[in-house]
Amino acid sequence: MLKRILYSALFVVIAIILYLNVRLYYQPRWSNTTPQINLSVEAQLNYLQKRMHTGAAEDMQKRYPEGYLFLNALYGLSWCNLLAKTPVQSLLYQHGIEEVRWALHAIDSPKGKVPFSPNLPLAYGAFYRGWSNYLRGKYLELLPDMSEDTLQVQIFQDNCTQIAKAVAESKTPFLESYVYATWPADMVVLMASLSQHDRLFRPQYGSLMQDWLKQVDKRTDQLGLIPHSVHPYTGKALEAARGSSQSLILNFLIEIDSTYARRHFERYKIAFLARRTGLPGIREYPKGTLGFGDVDSGPVIFGIGGAASIVGQRTMALYGEDDVAIGLRNSIEAFGLGWHWGKEKRYLFGSLPIADAFIAWSNSVEGSKEERLVGKRNWRWSFQLALVVVLAGVGMMWGMRPRR
Repeated sequence: MLKRILYSALFVVIAIILYLNVRLYYQPRWSNTTPQINLSVEAQLNYLQKRMHTGAAEDMQKRYPEGYLFLNALYGLSWCNLLAKTPVQSLLYQHGIEEVRWALHAIDSPKGKVPFSPNLPLAYGAFYRGWSNYLRGKYLELLPDMSEDTLQVQIFQDNCTQIAKAVAESKTPFLESYVYATWPADMVVLMASLSQHDRLFRPQYGSLMQDWLKQVDKRTDQLGLIPHSVHPYTGKALEAARGSSQSLILNFLIEIDSTYARRHFERYKIAFLARRTGLPGIREYPKGTLGFGDVDSGPVIFGIGGAASIVGQRTMALYGEDDVAIGLRNSIEAFGLGWHWGKEKRYLFGSLPIADAFIAWSNSVEGSKEERLVGKRNWRWSFQLALVVVLAGVGMMWGMRPRR
C-alpha cells in the first residue's frame, strides 16, 4: 500500500510539473481569415453568451454589489475589442454587435439601475454612469455610420453633458458611486467616456479633463498614485492605492492622457509588479505592506492579487510590456485551468462567470493577430529552473526510499 501511495504521489507531482510547463507556452488560436481573429477570445465569448442568456448576471448580483452591471459591461466590452478588427460584413460582426446591444439594454434596464441611487449629484453614481457610458461609446465606435443608431448617440451625448456638469460643480475630483461611498477607479472610467466623446464628435471636454487631472494630482497617496478609496466630500485618501484598482485605473487613464498615465504606470510597476518562483504577478498591496483579500481583490495568495493580475495582464499589454503581459496571460491559463472545448472556452471549470468575463476582457486586447503580444526574452527560465530543482528533489527522495 505504501508503495502504491508513493508511486501515485510521484505521478501527480510529475503530471503537475508537465502541465504547468506546457501551459506556460500557450498561444491563442487564430482564424484563417483576413484579418486573423483571436478564436480563443471568440470561444470565451461563446461560453459567456450561453451563461449570460441564462441568468449569470443575476446570479453574480447576489454575490457582488455590482455583479449584474459589471458582468454585462465586461461582456459587452470584450465583444467590442474583438469586433474592432472584424469586417463589418462578416457574420461574426453582425452577431457580436447584437450581443453588445443586448448588454447595453440589460444595463439600461431597471434591473441594471436598481442597486444605485438616482438622488446622487450625478444620478446613479460614478460607477453606473461610467461603465454604462463607456460601453456605449465603444459601441458607437464600432458603427460604420453612427446615424444608424441616433438614439444611442443622443443618450451618449446627454450623458457626457451631465457628467461634465457634475464634475465642474464638484468640490472634489471624485464623484460618489453610492451615497457616501467613493472609489476613484469608477471616476477614471467616467472621465474616459468624455475622452471617447472627443474622439467621436467635436472635441469639447479637453480643458475639463486636464483640470480634473490637476485636481487628482493634489489627492494622490504617499506613492504618488490614485488612492483605492477616498472621502466623498473632501477627496482625501481613505485607503491607499491597491493593485486591483490600479490595474483597472491604468486601463482607462491612458485614454485620457497617455503621458500622465505613463508616469502613474511606472510608479505602479515599482510598487506592485512582483515575481513568485519566476512567474510575474501583481500584488494587491504595495511592496512592504500586507493585507487580505476582499470583494474587490478576489483571492490574495502570497501577496499576489487575483483581480490585480488578471486586469494587470491587460494593463501591461497596453503599456507595451509584452513579456510581463504574456507571463501573466500564460500563468492565468495554467493556474486558472483554461479549457477549450469545441467552440467554447472557460476557466475554473466555469464556476465563476465574472472571472471568465475579466479574463476575456484582458485577452481581447489581442483581438487580431496584428495586435498579438510578442515576447522578447525567455521569461520562463527561472520557473523552469525551480521545476528542475523540485524534480531533482523528488528523484533523490525516491532513490533514498527503503528497500528490502
